[in-house]
Amino acid sequence: MNPALALMVTGAACWHAWRELAARINGPADLLPLLLVLAALCVPLMTRAPRLRPVRLLPLSVLSALYSIAVIMAPPIFCIAPAALLICYCLYAASQDGLPRSSFLGLVLLALPILPTLEFYTAYPVRLAAIEATATLLRMNGLAVGVEGLALRFDASLIQFDAPCSGVRMLWTCWFLTSALAHLYRFAWWRYALALMLATLFAVAGNILRATSLFYLEADLLHFSQFPGLHEAIGLAAFVMTAVLLFAALRPRTQNLRPVVAA
Repeated sequence: MNPALALMVTGAACWHAWRELAARINGPADLLPLLLVLAALCVPLMTRAPRLRPVRLLPLSVLSALYSIAVIMAPPIFCIAPAALLICYCLYAASQDGLPRSSFLGLVLLALPILPTLEFYTAYPVRLAAIEATATLLRMNGLAVGVEGLALRFDASLIQFDAPCSGVRMLWTCWFLTSALAHLYRFAWWRYALALMLATLFAVAGNILRATSLFYLEADLLHFSQFPGLHEAIGLAAFVMTAVLLFAALRPRTQNLRPVVAA
């Protein structure tokens, strides 16, 4: 089947899933994960045009049947996953041949609206671990910092470690970057698994570094602590540094791992 036709047909057939997805979107930020994943899958398409492959009907039929079963038997939210898989598979099959690699499945999972759920279930333990690590680094720097719940005690000040400091969004972004690079460079499943573990370590370390740097602002230990926009600038710098280091670590060094866009 023609890729454009396959996208139109599957997109129209999955209208129930898109309605459920729209009901769970509170703003543009909630739609950003899906758009980023679709953009990552469209990179090979842009380089292969107009030599796009036809989408095979057998996998498309199997995935469509899976979506139909989900609509009939599963709760409404579970219809979104097979619908996203259908769209992503059409984009994949138009530029590549054979079964999708594990990194493709990782991208499909990240395209789902899992970020709010991830923040709900992991924000507290991640914040707790990050605040302990931050306090340890500050003590190594000679500051008498204690931990009280989810706050840092410094002299008479109590500096809260709020939800954005959990680093869950940075973790999701590192996973997305890893999955996109693994898909681009055709990583084997074991290499992709190792890359995800490395991305998790980088995200945690980057968030701890960000929280440690922000402590000096919140505790007013710097002369320029009140400079407008400094808080956001430090967060952006920590994220950019983490992303650059992750890209450098995952970029293949051998010629046998050529990017899919060169195919």
